[in-house]
Amino acid sequence: MTTIIRKATMATALLAALALPIASQAATTTNASPQRYVFQTRMTESLRAGEYDGTLRLTVYPSGIVSGTFQPSDGGARTVSGGMSGTQIWLDIGMRRSVRLEGTLKNGVLQATANIPGPDTYTLVGTVEPSH
Repeated sequence: MTTIIRKATMATALLAALALPIASQAATTTNASPQRYVFQTRMTESLRAGEYDGTLRLTVYPSGIVSGTFQPSDGGARTVSGGMSGTQIWLDIGMRRSVRLEGTLKNGVLQATANIPGPDTYTLVGTVEPSH
């Protein structure tokens, strides 16, 4: 008899717990708007002279997901995906042979590096394009 009462009490407690509304963490971020940035960028290689200029358009969602496009000055847009936590950011530029950049985004300045196979390193610096 006590086993039946125990099971009935546990079932009632479980049903009561399931009936309570659950606080949603997503509700705290759904009201926030994504942040959109347009950067004028320059990428340099540590072992080669010159730089690659371009425009980087990013949308940073409240969840930390980053998406956008990179348009090099010589043409051909490339897909950008990544993530952000605090001021730390990582970006994958391109689809098949993507370049992984890791760095910071602070006060409208993006600074990131990519370690590629071999001794060479790419460095990307971008500043927010002024609003028109």
